[in-house]
Amino acid sequence: MVNNGGQLSGVFHSLTSCFDQGYEDIPYTGTLDSNNNLSIASSSVDGQVLTFNGKLAADGASITGGSFTILGGCSGTIVSVTFEDGPGAYVQTTAMRLPGITGNWATTAVSSPGLMLTEQLAESSTPDAHGDFALTGAVTVQGSTCFTQGTIQSGSYLTGYIGRQIILMNDGSTLDATLNLSYGSNVTPGFLLTGVISGGNCNGNVTLNLQ
Repeated sequence: MVNNGGQLSGVFHSLTSCFDQGYEDIPYTGTLDSNNNLSIASSSVDGQVLTFNGKLAADGASITGGSFTILGGCSGTIVSVTFEDGPGAYVQTTAMRLPGITGNWATTAVSSPGLMLTEQLAESSTPDAHGDFALTGAVTVQGSTCFTQGTIQSGSYLTGYIGRQIILMNDGSTLDATLNLSYGSNVTPGFLLTGVISGGNCNGNVTLNLQ
């Protein structure tokens, strides 16, 4: 979100079938008044307009009393509430600022036998035009007979709590994986990598939990 004297602009991502499960850009504009009341309306995307209103905390870290409205006949799920077909949809919710994931991460639970990753991640401090935060960093590997290290490639990103990692390994193979963050009650994150290794001698599906 960009705040220019109370005039807001940015990009939403909505984890619903209505907006391509979070991968579709939803540009918006809006206002933030002197009492921190937030009002946002999106451009029309696939014939649908998303609006949001709420109260922004003084430190900008959370929103209370938030309400989403979708106009244009979307049917799907937002914040675990299912909407019927029709001219609009509405739900109340709260929101919080998610912490960045810059730091060291290591595999804690292994669904891909023997494979262990340790990542030194850096997340961009500013989003791109799509609202995505670029990821870079180095990866070390244990348990593979083909590679011992890798580098996170361009096209890796985080948006909200979903994203993608593309890791080029030192045998020339590539791990292309989706990234899903999860948070506990203390907002302590972990993430799940689910993807495929291709282009080498240790190809196959990969599922790893990192903290």
